[in-house]
Amino acid sequence: MSGMKVLKKGEFLFKEGEKIQTVFMVQSGQVNLCVQKNKKNIEIMSVGVGYVFADNVILGLGTYPYSGLVTQEAKVVELPVESFRQQFDSLHQVLKSSIKAMSEKMKWAVNEIKTARLEKSPAPCPEDAIPKVFGAIYHTALHKGLKDNNKVKIDWITLRQYSQRIFGESFKRIEFISQILVKLKYADFAMEKSPDDPDGSEEIQGLIIHHLPSIEAFFEFYQYYYYKGGKADLLKFDEPNYNTLRLLLLAYEGVTADKYGVVTKEFNSVVDFFKDYGVTLGQGHFTALEAKCLFCKRKNADGKVQLQFDLNEFKSQAETWKIIREIDRLNEKGYVDLNDVDQGPKKRIVVVDGVACDQCHFVMIHGSKFCSECGHKLVLTAAPAGAEKKAA
Repeated sequence: MSGMKVLKKGEFLFKEGEKIQTVFMVQSGQVNLCVQKNKKNIEIMSVGVGYVFADNVILGLGTYPYSGLVTQEAKVVELPVESFRQQFDSLHQVLKSSIKAMSEKMKWAVNEIKTARLEKSPAPCPEDAIPKVFGAIYHTALHKGLKDNNKVKIDWITLRQYSQRIFGESFKRIEFISQILVKLKYADFAMEKSPDDPDGSEEIQGLIIHHLPSIEAFFEFYQYYYYKGGKADLLKFDEPNYNTLRLLLLAYEGVTADKYGVVTKEFNSVVDFFKDYGVTLGQGHFTALEAKCLFCKRKNADGKVQLQFDLNEFKSQAETWKIIREIDRLNEKGYVDLNDVDQGPKKRIVVVDGVACDQCHFVMIHGSKFCSECGHKLVLTAAPAGAEKKAA
């Protein structure tokens, strides 16, 4: 006897390795055929209304070679394997041979796709795809967008279609990278009402890129060092060096570069600036930057030590690391968190006449219940008159 089964998004119709006891026919919804690698589901293909999970039964397989993950609420009809075999055996020999041949082709195609997907990274935007997807966005915007100097507006449908048809990039990856560009303020979505539904809510109708050469600079830099042997380390996000770089750029805000693009500032003033953010600038910071091919130069002038570096080079590297960090977060989470915005370096808090933790001796403001450094519970004392908290 056949029966009806309803499954919600995220449920499995069956799992890889389970015994085949039922033939399923999809009446509504969508099911992804997938395999698992490193605890992540890797999609092989999607099937929808009218698809019958019968090819494995026809070929005599006893277990499922993949899992069926529901991605849209689905209704499926269940038919016991024995009942299905009786109906299949009653068919004319020509029909049976044709169906079996198609099942063999289906098995071969699924195995080929599964092998290819398992060999590739399951990440939303793997390393080899980064220069391609940014290049696809850049060239599509350059040739199909409306340009205003370095600012370009590209129709959303045009961007997605050309990226897929001409450059072979998936819709989803284009959307992910567009969201990253918007999050980092390289671009904005053009939100308008759909011409097909003028009374509906606003939808994404286009992408406005504020400075197209910045997109080109990123993917040119990335592809150059990605394919150049021994230089891939330059493309790895380095948080300590990134933080040092950002503080250096903040310290030199307003400083005019010379004709070679080099900025100069008194070294002691830079050291004091770093202290305001709770960082003691030392030789280790410069050595770490040099390992990333970022060089600072110190020289004596009028009895004072000056610190110099190439401003454009440092800015370019900071922007590169900023984008790479967001791509790493995308690959980790599987989506772009538009609410997780980096507010930049924060000045340290100086507590005047506070209370010290009796475990780690970290100074806290009066009224604190726990030490923010070690988590130790503090003995509460009344704040003396005049106690205050201020930013450095």
